[in-house]
Amino acid sequence: MSRRPQHQPDPAGKRLWFYWLTPGISHGNALTLMFSGFSLISLFTFNSFVQPYLLQEVLLIPEENQGSLIGSLQFVQELVVILLVSFIGASSDRLGRRVVYVTGVCLLATGFVIYPLADTELQLFGVRIFYSLGFAAASVMLHICLAEYSQDATRGRWMGTIGVLNGSGVVLMALLLSRLPSWYVAAGFDSVEAIRLSYWTFAAYLFLLAVLLRVGLSPGTVNINRQDSSIEVATRGFAEARKNPRILLAYAMAFASRGDLAVLTAFFSLWLVQKGNEMGLTAAEATVKAGMFFGLSQAAGLLWSFPIGFILDRLQRMTAMCVAFGLASVGYFALGQIDNPFGSAMLVACVLAGMGESSAVVAAGVLIGQEAPARSRGAVLGTFSLMGAFGIMLLTFTGGVVFDAIGQTAPFTMMAIINFAVLLAALTLRLREGRAVGPASTQSESS
Repeated sequence: MSRRPQHQPDPAGKRLWFYWLTPGISHGNALTLMFSGFSLISLFTFNSFVQPYLLQEVLLIPEENQGSLIGSLQFVQELVVILLVSFIGASSDRLGRRVVYVTGVCLLATGFVIYPLADTELQLFGVRIFYSLGFAAASVMLHICLAEYSQDATRGRWMGTIGVLNGSGVVLMALLLSRLPSWYVAAGFDSVEAIRLSYWTFAAYLFLLAVLLRVGLSPGTVNINRQDSSIEVATRGFAEARKNPRILLAYAMAFASRGDLAVLTAFFSLWLVQKGNEMGLTAAEATVKAGMFFGLSQAAGLLWSFPIGFILDRLQRMTAMCVAFGLASVGYFALGQIDNPFGSAMLVACVLAGMGESSAVVAAGVLIGQEAPARSRGAVLGTFSLMGAFGIMLLTFTGGVVFDAIGQTAPFTMMAIINFAVLLAALTLRLREGRAVGPASTQSESS
């Protein structure tokens, strides 16, 4: 089957700045989607960021129990995601992207309403499950729509820009949204009222976002046999991987790239605080330094998102996948070799790790967006998210084991090995495709 060369976009689609949009997608559709991604990543991060405040001020959980409770809540959320993502993607294949996306955002908004009302740990687990329903639906639909709205010709730049928007959303949360509870306290509310009003402010915002999505998104209905059951549609994500090794590779990339950030977030600060204590720093001093170095890595990833997207568009697609995961392997290996995390070498390692993390995330999104077939794209993207959730759960757990058993930087070296394994798989597939296509065709084969 012939493919349209990478640098020859379909003129039937509209052009938005330096992106070529999929035929049928308008400028308004694309801008609405980009705004929704920026908004959701801010609010997802806000909920995680203010949880200690909620546990301390509303539920009065002792400090020594807060860490395990937060870990358990995150485990429950990822379990819900694992159970639902394939069915969410499959439902969007049957019902249309917009209706499932809007429903997910409305569920998320309702979750923000009830989340700060929990009075006991049991109630908190209940509302976290409800919140996770909206989280799963909204995040899966965001990824599916991102994959569908761009043509392959500019998919790397498109996903790179989305990476920039995601990073900007996290920065917005850190610098501005996280201060909302303190602003309510300064306005005269007590600490419990302040955290509840903060959640409810964002709940109102999410309901308005749902209205915007209803008006601004393309319906995105895929013409499939509506007699098929949801289970039959959901299993297509795995069936497509058996037919297309690139989709299978993309699933492995999701597993690794989602695990990258989860491991870095979980063990980076713990490493610096423990090492700081060994060197005579207080926990507060070490935490400040950890925040600075972690911020450096995320800033490097943010700034690198668009350049790596441009590189992915310029190179043959599988070669680009090798480059991206080569960078991820180098970045995490460099971080794993640091003995003194407060020395000058740490600056270089953090920059490399941030660039590697960004490269892996953008590359995974580019490949799955290109390879997912239109008829079962929702199911394939749902399975892609499923593999990412597995990566978060399994690699975070394994990272904790090697942190305690081997050393404080062992989780980062572990991720270097995982990323290198994906690199080898991409390289093997690249060589196999090169032999199958032949020298003459390889010059023009783009994807």
